[in-house]
Amino acid sequence: MAIPVRSPARSPSPGVVLPRSGPPPARLFSVATRALSSSTVVCAVSGEVDLWTAPRLRERLAKQIRPAGPDLVADLGEVVFFGAAGLTVLVEARSAADASGVRFFLVARTRPVLRPLTVTGLHLVFDMYAHVDGVPTRSALPPHRLSRS
Repeated sequence: MAIPVRSPARSPSPGVVLPRSGPPPARLFSVATRALSSSTVVCAVSGEVDLWTAPRLRERLAKQIRPAGPDLVADLGEVVFFGAAGLTVLVEARSAADASGVRFFLVARTRPVLRPLTVTGLHLVFDMYAHVDGVPTRSALPPHRLSRS
């Protein structure tokens, strides 16, 4: 005897997921910006980074990147979900930082962030640290030597 299975309610277009409108609720996503030193800014991200919240992350990181500006740290230590859209934002931020002569660091220590970075090989591309305290600031770096030719 077969037991009938009720199918869940379907949207008018099955398989199509419509993005929510408006800003994401604060409990799902937030970015707090603070100075780590006079030459380094930290954007501490918490919550979920997905297709819906990634544009806000992109905007907040881009606001900190400017020529001869401070180095930038994206602290992802409080992120509970990190989707492909977040990876894209990080790659774009790194590219923008490189073009502006600014160093870009990641702080990542949780599985939801480390796993996608590792699976895609991006952990080899970024300067990553487990804690903000480990990120070098410009004053802690040895001075660059000018090459003479």
